[in-house]
Amino acid sequence: MALELIEDIHAGVEGTCPRTVSCADVTVLATRDALLQAGGPYIDFPLGRRDGLTPASPDLVLALPAPSFDVPTLISSFGNRSLGVADLVALSGAHAFGVAHCPSFSDRFTPIIDANPAIGPKFAKMLQAKCAKDVPEGTVTQALDGLTPKVFDNLYYTDLITRRGLLKSDQGLIDHSDTKGMAAQFALNQLVFFNQFANSMVKMSNMDVLTGSQGEIRLNCAVPNARAEGIQTAGNEGHASNM
Repeated sequence: MALELIEDIHAGVEGTCPRTVSCADVTVLATRDALLQAGGPYIDFPLGRRDGLTPASPDLVLALPAPSFDVPTLISSFGNRSLGVADLVALSGAHAFGVAHCPSFSDRFTPIIDANPAIGPKFAKMLQAKCAKDVPEGTVTQALDGLTPKVFDNLYYTDLITRRGLLKSDQGLIDHSDTKGMAAQFALNQLVFFNQFANSMVKMSNMDVLTGSQGEIRLNCAVPNARAEGIQTAGNEGHASNM
């Protein structure tokens, strides 16, 4: 759905300003506006990005932080991308939105729920009962922020304080000495959270950015131009075009 929306927006822009606005810029602008509409901060993203000539490498995708990561592993993972502890804690606040499937958080409840101090017993029992219905379909979801799942605010951090963090990587932020102070501060002061989140988002958006004559302006956000033109040619010639 989100990718289709980006493609639709880009197609509209392309009709007015051909080969001018990249899919990368459309993506950050759509993120900015959606976040603002949901109650979040305005983020002044720099523009002028170009699109890549190749898809993201498998190694880069595999390097994304997993929901089962503990805080030291998260700090290391973010550090490998030149992001600090403040960036880690603030960007985790993006979990004010979204849902997770049971396999992503099944490690948060154990057969002996009351013996797990990292999660509230009532919350754990609710998750356990909900996920018991999830076999074998794997379709049951739970909001990452159970308090205000459709609003971008700082109540995600309140969830952590009350032991209602859905993912291990979430709950650890309030338990580890390197992150708990900032997580608690964000829970108390939404403006401080918003300011750091905006700064960290801009920082993250500038990673490996292409500008000037680098990369290209894609005609189809899903594929590089060379491949898109090959698909179109194959289709015109009556060949299979599912390259």
